[in-house]
Amino acid sequence: MTLHLNTGGGLDQIEYDTRDGEIARRNVLFGLWAGQRMGLKGDAIEDYAWSVHLADRDTPGHDDVIAKVASDLASCGNPISDRQLRSYLQEMAMRASLDLAQTDPEAIMSRRR
Repeated sequence: MTLHLNTGGGLDQIEYDTRDGEIARRNVLFGLWAGQRMGLKGDAIEDYAWSVHLADRDTPGHDDVIAKVASDLASCGNPISDRQLRSYLQEMAMRASLDLAQTDPEAIMSRRR
């Protein structure tokens, strides 16, 4: 989490940074999951996971992440429906939130206030 001091953002800035951290973690976890399904190992799977995260910068929302993973899985002969991919992405979002809660419980609590 990045905490910007003296920016006037206060809790809003913490919430924004926490949300960005959850999204980044979700995308990387989703990329690791997809990379495993494609048979990637070692540095290749890590590089792929980061490429999934970076794909999320193309357009707002998560459709760009779903499209990238769907295309990559299909090109490897392992197609999965968008509905299934969205379900896996949602699962990774929950895992990311839990991971963040374990490492930074104050950030999660500030979002619930």
